[in-house]
Amino acid sequence: MIKLSINKEEIIFNKTMEMSKGIGDAILRLNELVKKVIRGDRDGLTSESIKIKSIYERVAMTREEIVSMLYGEAFLPDFKESMMMLTQALYNTIKAIKDSGRAISSRRPNEDLLKTLSEGLLTYMSTIIEAGEKLSTMISYMKVDMKESIRVGKEIQLLERNGDDIKDVLIQRLYDSEKVADVISILQFKDVIIFMDDILDYMEEATLSIETLYATLKA
Repeated sequence: MIKLSINKEEIIFNKTMEMSKGIGDAILRLNELVKKVIRGDRDGLTSESIKIKSIYERVAMTREEIVSMLYGEAFLPDFKESMMMLTQALYNTIKAIKDSGRAISSRRPNEDLLKTLSEGLLTYMSTIIEAGEKLSTMISYMKVDMKESIRVGKEIQLLERNGDDIKDVLIQRLYDSEKVADVISILQFKDVIIFMDDILDYMEEATLSIETLYATLKA
């Protein structure tokens, strides 16, 4: 019975790794999408958007498999709750990536506004890419070294705070550009910035679920 329990937990851990890998892949695709928007390469947007949507659907399917297993098998209540929190945070992260891609590629952006925000958006994406890499590292450590997983999670939390600073600068630049851009373009980029902020926020939520899991295992 003990061996069976360990095997089931191993499957859950491996599936969360699949989710985090998908998130990392989707972030790289989003980065390419943002670069193409900035370059004015409209022809390549559809391809990147389809790739992001495909990754999203795959991660969502893995989430459903985890949820089904958590509720269909016997797990300790605290473990189940922590893993549900983690799985939901990972799903919310991939959804925010998809929403960011949709927002920035849904219409041709105002060129003046894009020029004003492009450097900040690329900096934002660099932060998101780094956080995504650390997310995969954190998840990989979860089953072998929980303390190291938490340490990496703290680094993600720091990146989230750095992301908040970038977001504030972008929002200010956005509002400063109200006189040179139409309302729809302003709202479009506001959505992009908010969804990018969501990506980092949900990654931070994932770190908190790891801390909760560690606390329950120690208790």
